[in-house]
This record gives sequence, structure tokens and C-alpha cells, in this order.
Amino acid sequence: MSELVKLEVGHQDYAWGKDAASSFVAKMKGLTNDKSGKMFAELWVGTHPNCPSRIADGDAQLLEEFLKQPENKKKYFSEAHQATTFRDTVPYLLKILSIRTALSIQAHPCKKLAEKLHAARPDKYKDPNHKPELICALTPFEALCCFRPLGAIIAYLKRIPELAELVGADAVLGQYMMAPESALPATDSDEEKQSLKAMITNVYAASDDIVTKALRLHLQRIEETGAQCAEDELFVRIYRQYPDDVGCWMVYFLNYVQMVPGEALFLSDSEPHAYISGDGVEIMACSDNVVRAGLTPKWKDVPTLISMLKYDTTGLASARHEKKSSEDAAQWQVQYYRPPAQFPDFSLYRMQYEHASGKGTTSVTLPTIGLGFCLEGSAKVNGTTVNAGDCFAVPYGKVTCQAEGAKALVFVASTNDLSDR
Repeated sequence: MSELVKLEVGHQDYAWGKDAASSFVAKMKGLTNDKSGKMFAELWVGTHPNCPSRIADGDAQLLEEFLKQPENKKKYFSEAHQATTFRDTVPYLLKILSIRTALSIQAHPCKKLAEKLHAARPDKYKDPNHKPELICALTPFEALCCFRPLGAIIAYLKRIPELAELVGADAVLGQYMMAPESALPATDSDEEKQSLKAMITNVYAASDDIVTKALRLHLQRIEETGAQCAEDELFVRIYRQYPDDVGCWMVYFLNYVQMVPGEALFLSDSEPHAYISGDGVEIMACSDNVVRAGLTPKWKDVPTLISMLKYDTTGLASARHEKKSSEDAAQWQVQYYRPPAQFPDFSLYRMQYEHASGKGTTSVTLPTIGLGFCLEGSAKVNGTTVNAGDCFAVPYGKVTCQAEGAKALVFVASTNDLSDR
């Protein structure tokens, strides 16, 4: 049977993270009683140079160095892996996120654009790689992602005069403002995309004074007359976090998604999104490239974001992964979150056991090196006991997971299928 090595992994503290008592990241690090005031935001498992994992033994060897040893390279990297551009590297980064306040309105460039941005602004875009990502909820999780149907956006514009004025609704949408749903441009048509792009362009082109006045008038109306929908409530919450930020308006353009544990979102390149709150497991291509345009004090690149977005209104349907609760013969829930084949960088398994007793063993097959962690309870992975908080690496091939007589939650990441690469 393939073996397992445990890892010592690092974490990142950011202003948007959670305090020690409520953060899943702090829980994984055994720091729930930490009194430092730090906001625990991200736990990283992988070889990314900003927070690289190490082998959990006395030598604390870097995982990257461990994988360079000939016997380990052969055991952990499959022949299919070594035949791709990923050769000798781990092309993905596995994380846990703990989010207290909203992350920025952002999107990630495709590979071609990433190469262009990196060449032009290496100080801001640190590498030439794309950054598709998938987030799987560990707790109730909120996000904004992908554009809403045009009809839904128009309904908000009719109710929010300040936003209608900002987007130039009469000029951009014309007769569509009063048209029935059936008369609107076809879904994902060029006309629909042009309308969406024109509205977003106008919102971000408005002066700070005009944006601030519009935001405050809308906030005042909600406070005086009450929220008319969940998006109004979210607008108020985000405005309190980022006062007078133009990004607050995006709650009316992007889908407001509320996930339960086990549900996931896959975000391909050029899809607008912002994580709002909650804890989740994130798997992503190994890159730092983020194009931001609001809800952040960080550097923003609005022209690039506006030019790169897809502006389609069907993205959410393909982005969502519903939770599967069915059990296999060993009483394990095994769910495979897999991006479309054109994204070979990663895939993710969730293995959950929710029984008070039992020794059932399930298994999955990995196309190359797997990185994972145990988040709840304990289990035997490849014959080695892992407890909540343990992170590990496993070789490619069959990986077994045996119940230890209690509930368990284990995630294992690897690449997507490499057989056709």
C-alpha cells in the first residue's frame, strides 16, 4: 500500500480573517485559545514559496525538496504527470479560508492574459499562470459570483434610482427597461453582454463624489423603509465593512450564493466573484494573479477587470456543485469536485463519515501526488491515523480511508485527470 507523510503547514493572518475562537484555520493549528488578536485567514498546503509546507519530522524538510529526491519523485509523481508541463511540480495549492469580512470584487486572468499582465507589470502580477479555483463550504458560506440574468438586474434598477442613474439605464438599456422578460436580449447573446459591460463600465467610471452620494442615498432609504430583499441586507452589511466603496453595488449585479457545508463553487478564469463570509476548503492553480475592482484597500486594476470579464449570465449553473449525501457500501460519503477538462490543474475529494462507530474503508484513485487534511474526528489514510488538524501528502494511485469508530471529515486534492493530456 502507498504510504503517507504528515506535513507541517503554515497559515496567513489577514484583516478579513476570523478571530482564534471562531476560525477553522486556528482550529486546524490548535490555536483556538490564542489571545494575540490575530485574524486567522488562510491555511496553506503545498509548495507555494510564500508559505511552503514541510515534512513533519525532526528535519522539517521542505516538501518541494522532499519531492526532488529520486525515490520520492518516482513514488509521488505519476508518469502521466511527468509527461505534462507540470513535470516535477505540484501545480495546485490547497487552502482553508476563514472569512469574517468580504474579500475583494475580483477575477482571475486566463493563461494568455496572465502571461501578458506578468510581462507588463511583474510587480503586480507575480507569475504568468492562470488561477481557476474551487471553494467547498465547511460552514454556511456566502459569496457573490457570476452575473445575474439581465431581467433580474433591470428589476433592481427600477427599484433603485441611484443605481439606474449610475449605469445610465435609459441610454444603455433603452426600451428594455420597460420590456417584458420575453423581449430582453437572448441569454449570453452579444447584445446582452454589451449591455452588462456598458453598465459596469459606467458604474466604475463615475466620480467618487457621485458614487458616494448614490451609495448613501440608497443606504438611507433602506434604513428608513426597510430592506426589500436579501440583497438589500447584504448591501448594508458590506457597506458597513467598506463605506462608500463602489464595489458595494455589485450585490445587485452578481448572484448572491449561500452554501451549506459540502456545496462548492468552481470559478474559472474571468468570472467576477467575491467571497463574503464563512469557512471553506479552497483548491486553486498555483498562482498569485488577482485582478481587483472594489471592496479592498489593495491595489485595483479596474480597466483590466472590465475588459477581461466574460459578461455571461449562465456561469452560476456550471459553477455550482450541490452536496451529495449518499453513502457507499462502507458508509462513507465520497464526493468528487472536478473542474472541466480544460483545467487540468486540480480536483478535490471530500470523504465524510457520520456514524458513531464502524471500521468501513473507502478508497479513491489519484492521478498524481495528493495533498490533504483531516478536519474532524480521525481516520486511517493509507494505514496511518490522521486526526483533526493533521495535513499530509500521499503518492499517486489508490488511497484508502478507514473509519476509526467516530465521525471523520477528510479532504484530498490532486490534479484533474491527466490521461488525455
